[in-house]
Amino acid sequence: MSDDAPSMPAAERPALDGVVVLDLGQIYAGPYCTHLLHALGATVIKVEPFGGEPIRWRAAGDAAGPAFLLLNAGKEGMRLDLKGDRGRELFLRLVRQADVVVENFAPGTLERLGLGWDTLRAATPRLILASGRAYGDHPAARGLRGMDITVQAMTGVVSATGFPDGAPVKAGAAVVDFAAGAHLAAAVLAALFQRERTGPGSTSRLRCRMRSCRP
Repeated sequence: MSDDAPSMPAAERPALDGVVVLDLGQIYAGPYCTHLLHALGATVIKVEPFGGEPIRWRAAGDAAGPAFLLLNAGKEGMRLDLKGDRGRELFLRLVRQADVVVENFAPGTLERLGLGWDTLRAATPRLILASGRAYGDHPAARGLRGMDITVQAMTGVVSATGFPDGAPVKAGAAVVDFAAGAHLAAAVLAALFQRERTGPGSTSRLRCRMRSCRP
């Protein structure tokens, strides 16, 4: 659009027009969260390692599979090595221009990368960090990895499917991952609303933590 083109009236703009989201999500839960945010008008920049995130390389052949394409349609994309100094530097440059970072790594991953909450907040006090976690921070779950099927098992979903005389059966769809992504997106919307009401002084301490996402 040219600079002299008429701008869209505010009432006609998407709800999240102008909101920039950095997507570090993987598999389903994180990317579905940012898929919903993009549908509401946010600019989403998907940041992957050079080898691609797992749902990309799970597909057969060199091309990304339909799950990756579905969840990431319309997003911007780039690859960074967050384990290296240059990659972290470039990511923090992006953070300074962003409103939201979404991630569903295993607990402690951002800290090990040198990109923990304190570092991100120092780069942008208004930032919202949305972290998807399978089991929250419960001490009994420390060290456990969460996937859709494990959370289905631990929450009893598998006991409600299958046949009475058979073993528990996983629900066919990844119901936990997608429900978690939707809940995480709702938390991001609440955080953005809260930021508008309170300003950066309060929202710098706001962190979205969901308890039913894949870490």
